Amino acid sequence: MIKEHVTALCQSFDAANLAFWVDGGWGVDALLGQQTRPHSDLDLAVNYDDLPSFQVLLESEGYTRLLCSGNATWNWVFRHARGQSVDLHGFVPDSYGNGILGDPDNGEMYDAEALNGIGRIGDVKVRCIAAAFVLRFRNGFEPRKVDYHDVNALCVHFGLELPSRFLA
Repeated sequence: MIKEHVTALCQSFDAANLAFWVDGGWGVDALLGQQTRPHSDLDLAVNYDDLPSFQVLLESEGYTRLLCSGNATWNWVFRHARGQSVDLHGFVPDSYGNGILGDPDNGEMYDAEALNGIGRIGDVKVRCIAAAFVLRFRNGFEPRKVDYHDVNALCVHFGLELPSRFLA
């Protein structure tokens, strides 16, 4: 997904007063202030109640919602005929400011501090998932090549220690 499509979508979401936090690879690059690698999609954390509003806006931009199994209640995926996709991770805020993903008994959430990241994609300032949370999340599964790239770049840029899974 190219930067111009990402920034246009972010500006559309802002114009519609839809709150979002850039996650995934674009979130890393937003934190770094520059695109460091290609991205196949745009991952966003959004308020669960706003998912239908995001759907209306994305459909007006030519995206179609894919019906996926698994976490389809809170994870909505949209694809454009040009091939790019947007993955929305709907969360429900709790009384502590955390964003609960799916069933609260699963323990999956964006910590309140995770929602404090600020970055830039091109000339567009965006909220994004904070670096420390990105590192903690990426440490929770078997890393892919892009994870090594993203984690190393964040650690160098922010002076953070490599998570245990990423140590040589």
